[in-house]
Amino acid sequence: MRRRGLRLGQDPSVPARASSWPSGITTTHVTKRAPANQGPQPTRYANVDLDVYAEVPLDGFVQALGDQVVVLYVGGRRRKYEAHIELASSHSAMSADDTIVGLIRLIRALPRVHRQIWDSARRREFNIGIEAGLDPHAYELPLQARTLKAIAGVQGTLVITVYAPDLREVRRSVTRRRRKR
Repeated sequence: MRRRGLRLGQDPSVPARASSWPSGITTTHVTKRAPANQGPQPTRYANVDLDVYAEVPLDGFVQALGDQVVVLYVGGRRRKYEAHIELASSHSAMSADDTIVGLIRLIRALPRVHRQIWDSARRREFNIGIEAGLDPHAYELPLQARTLKAIAGVQGTLVITVYAPDLREVRRSVTRRRRKR
């Protein structure tokens, strides 16, 4: 879902390219494209990424989360390490609240050594991704109070990332409509 063009939520219609890291962690790089021959898409909630930034390698932390997460990226060097993951069971019909609570359950269930890595991380971000469209004029994504309390309870931060609409697709759609007239 964001930096380096690696992710934008999970969708079975989107090809994913998997690669393995030396530590045996499999990462999935996902790029999201609007299906061909469709007009501009409306603004929508995409997914929640868990982004962790630490001074120690995060490979063991990610492995401890098990197969319940999709690893988008894990790596770094010289005391600048990061991991970007998604809940494996998340999908577009799953709310941001449910996805965040699912990630927090995994964090709370971590063995002590990996929980200490989480607790000592410089940043622990629950990053909600929203893909902007040209409509509706306003888009709201409310979160429940229990979700916000749960984020604070694991020393996390809520981040909201809005991705601009693909204006090339908007132009193509307008051009197609004009040709049909």
